Amino acid sequence: MSSLVGLFVTTRTQATILAVAGPTVRRVQLGIALRELREAANMSRPEAAAAIKTSKSRFAAIEVGRNVVSYSELIVLVRDHYHGSAEQLATLEEIREEASQRGWWSTYGLPDWLAGYVGLEHDASEVRTFDLEIVPGLLQTESYMRRAYATDVRLSGKEVDKRIPARLQRQARLTGANPLRLSAVVSEAALVRCARDARVADDQLAHLLEVARWPNVELRVLPFDLGLHVGMAGPFSLLSFPDELLPDAGYQEYVVGGHLIDDAAVVAELATLFSELRRQALGPHESLAMITQLAEHR
Repeated sequence: MSSLVGLFVTTRTQATILAVAGPTVRRVQLGIALRELREAANMSRPEAAAAIKTSKSRFAAIEVGRNVVSYSELIVLVRDHYHGSAEQLATLEEIREEASQRGWWSTYGLPDWLAGYVGLEHDASEVRTFDLEIVPGLLQTESYMRRAYATDVRLSGKEVDKRIPARLQRQARLTGANPLRLSAVVSEAALVRCARDARVADDQLAHLLEVARWPNVELRVLPFDLGLHVGMAGPFSLLSFPDELLPDAGYQEYVVGGHLIDDAAVVAELATLFSELRRQALGPHESLAMITQLAEHR
């Protein structure tokens, strides 16, 4: 991820970092800043962990934004060991306080791997997503969600009842005064499976036809006629943030969980892959025509 040390240098950059953001973004920002200050002080991660009397695993989690330092730990690190200024300490304490808050998604009991993604998505300005077998979550109807969750034998009815309203609330980002931009590439397979399920087909396909016409949404279909393609290894998403709030991040979900990707080189590879998938997919108008045909002839 790109440097945040500069946030202490100019008022403009500091204002960017201190712009309105949710707790997940704040945790990541805090972790990046602490890591870079530690590296600037030529201090190893084990040494820094020992300085605040915590485990190496917890300290690693702090620097990647999965845990938050206490106020006293922040003072020990920044003032006593990283030799930070009073301004740096004050800025990081402000970020730390916001990082310690709970986002709306915390009330739904989501697993940690999913809550982390939802927290970043909450502050993102753009999502690019590729899906093979399922309609993207941000474009699903409630009936489609329920049907899709019902296929997962690991989820109880109570868990499904929590995840559905959480996903519906995530979709609210697509509307409003400052809507999330969504660029989705979806395999034709996901649409055909939807069309073959009489319980969800009509509403879901109609919803796609409506939402795909929104100015902030681009939906492209990757057709069967393409044959083998570069996305066969699996679905993924990319998150971009406003005003350099955070560097781009990647996300991949799999059978037993999911993980965020913050390695700049890997994120760049995913971005290149998405651009190629988008290029190979049908254009927006051709994609709408295919969805219309599926809806009319299913």
